[in-house]
Amino acid sequence: MTAKEFPDTEAKPRIFLGTKTTRTVCLPTCPVKKAGSRHLIVFDSMEEALAQGYRPCLRCRPDQPEWEGAKKELAKAAARLIDKHYKEPFSLKALAGELYINESYLARTFKQETGQTLLWYHNHVRCRKAAELLEKADVPISFISSETGFCSSSHFTRIFRNYYGCTPSEYRRKKQ
Repeated sequence: MTAKEFPDTEAKPRIFLGTKTTRTVCLPTCPVKKAGSRHLIVFDSMEEALAQGYRPCLRCRPDQPEWEGAKKELAKAAARLIDKHYKEPFSLKALAGELYINESYLARTFKQETGQTLLWYHNHVRCRKAAELLEKADVPISFISSETGFCSSSHFTRIFRNYYGCTPSEYRRKKQ
């Protein structure tokens, strides 16, 4: 068999499932429970579904092919907030409040999507910023510790060692 005889899996046409009762159109992979087969209609394109008066599903966003899903969007939003407020003490309650979401759902979703906990990511961002300061500035480690939001130099050193495998002073010596 030659390569031309194999079907091109990338070129499969996309289908959209419309629900007659709710007049919504979804992707086949949508997490929403599907209606019975007598209530479903298959569309070859999103434009066809819209022309017949169907509206896009708000969970799978079939009209936005670049959209990665609600859980990925939530994880990205949490990461952006942590990146922005890394100097502040970590608070799951405050983070969940900013995103208007349940704390345990946020923590579980972030772990599923990234493979890391929110606290791990928060400390990772702090250590990354500290590493940048250690490379660029010749300032005391205690200053860098407080500048990146750590409560004490010993706590900073312990967390930094967990992420980089060396103390901040050893890291600075290696980079100079």
